[in-house]
Amino acid sequence: MASLLASPDAGLLTVNGTLIAEIIAFILMVLILAKWVYPLIISVAEQREKTIAAGVKAAEEAEKRLVDVQEQVAQMLAEAKVQAREIQSRAQRDAAAEAEEARTKAKAEAEAIVERARGEIVAERDRAIQEIRAEMSSFVVAATQQVLGEVIDAEAHRKLIDKALKKVGDSSASKAQQN
Repeated sequence: MASLLASPDAGLLTVNGTLIAEIIAFILMVLILAKWVYPLIISVAEQREKTIAAGVKAAEEAEKRLVDVQEQVAQMLAEAKVQAREIQSRAQRDAAAEAEEARTKAKAEAEAIVERARGEIVAERDRAIQEIRAEMSSFVVAATQQVLGEVIDAEAHRKLIDKALKKVGDSSASKAQQN
């Protein structure tokens, strides 16, 4: 057996039965692989290549859509800013108009209050004058009774009161004109 393994005549490439059997087995294996295995491997590889290409194409389309969406978002933001400015401007105009309207109403109400107060003052003055006239007439009657020492009739009483009131009214009017 040692002679088979290490034969001195054997060279690096000695053709013997084993080598021929190995070559035939190798060729058969290559033919079997070429017939049944390589087509499967190639079809799987081609299918994977198609899947990768489709993925790359989908990624490119998604990137394009993303750019389009970003442009739309930027445009919508610009429109929203313009609308916000318009709304703010309109709100400021409305607020100014409402403030002016409130000022006008307040001024009108203040003028109405002043007019009412003036009317009340005039009414109160007239009432005070009437009260003073009434008191003055009673003073005049009492003074007349003391001076004359007798009671006077209603007609004479009225004439005396009117005369006294006229003097008081004339003197108060001349004092008011002097001031």
